[in-house]
Amino acid sequence: MDVLIFGGQSNMQGQTEKLTGTEEIEGACEYRFVTDSFVPLKNPVGEDLRADGTGGPGSDESTDPESWLREFVLGASWCGNTNMVPSFCSAYIKATGRKVAAVHAAKGSTVIADWLPGTDGYKMVVKKTRAAVDKIRRDGGSIGSVYFMWLQGESDAIFSTLKEDYKSRMLELGEALRRDAGIDRFAVIRVGYFVNDERDVRIMEAQSETCAEHPELFLMLTEEAASMRDVPEMMNPYVGGHFSAAGQERLGTLAGTALGRFAVKR
Repeated sequence: MDVLIFGGQSNMQGQTEKLTGTEEIEGACEYRFVTDSFVPLKNPVGEDLRADGTGGPGSDESTDPESWLREFVLGASWCGNTNMVPSFCSAYIKATGRKVAAVHAAKGSTVIADWLPGTDGYKMVVKKTRAAVDKIRRDGGSIGSVYFMWLQGESDAIFSTLKEDYKSRMLELGEALRRDAGIDRFAVIRVGYFVNDERDVRIMEAQSETCAEHPELFLMLTEEAASMRDVPEMMNPYVGGHFSAAGQERLGTLAGTALGRFAVKR
C-alpha cells in the first residue's frame, strides 16, 4: 500500500464553497489519528488535531477562525467542504493500480517556517504519518512508496518571504521528512496567485527551482494553479485566493495523475 501525505496551508486543508464528491474512492482509505483507524476515503477529509494529539469537532459556520488557528495544529477541510485528496487519490489509483492510504496533514494561514523541524506542525505531521504506517503494518499490510504532497506558499507571499529563504526552508523540510517520515519524494503542487504581484512569483520560482535543482528528492506535479486565477469557476466565490470545489477536484486530478505516472516509471 502506498502512503500519500497531504501537507500545506488552507488550499490543502480545503477551503471551498460546498461539499461535493462524497462517494467512497475504491482502493483508498484515510488514516485518522485520534481513533488510530482507517476510514473509507471520501469528502470531507481530515481531522482537527491539537499539539497534544487530541481532536476537535471540526469547523462550521459559527467557528471563529482566529480561535481555531490558536487551538489546532492540523485541520480538517473547512466547514466539511470539498478537498482535493479524494480526486488526487482516485487519479493516482487509476494511473498505478495500487491501493493507497491518505494522511491529511495541513493547516491554513501557515508560512513554511511553521512546518520546519521543531515546530508543532512538523511534529504532528511526522507523528500522524508514522502512526499510519504502523497501523498498516499491524494490520498485516506492507508499505510501498511514501509520497508527501505540498501545496503552500500563499502566506509566505503575504509576508514577502524572499525566494532564497523559501528555497532553503523547503530543502530543510524535505530532507527532514525523508529522514523522519521516510518519504520517497516531496511532490509539489505549485502555489497559485494570492496577493497578485511579484511576491507570488517569488514563491512560484522558489518551488520550481527547488524541484529542478534537487530532483532526487523533489518532484513538480503541476503548475496549473497559477492559471486557475483567471477561470472563475475554479475559484471560491466567497474567499479570495482559494480554489472552489471544482478547482480542488481539477488540481487533485492533475496532480494525482502526474504522481501516478512518475510512480509507474520509478
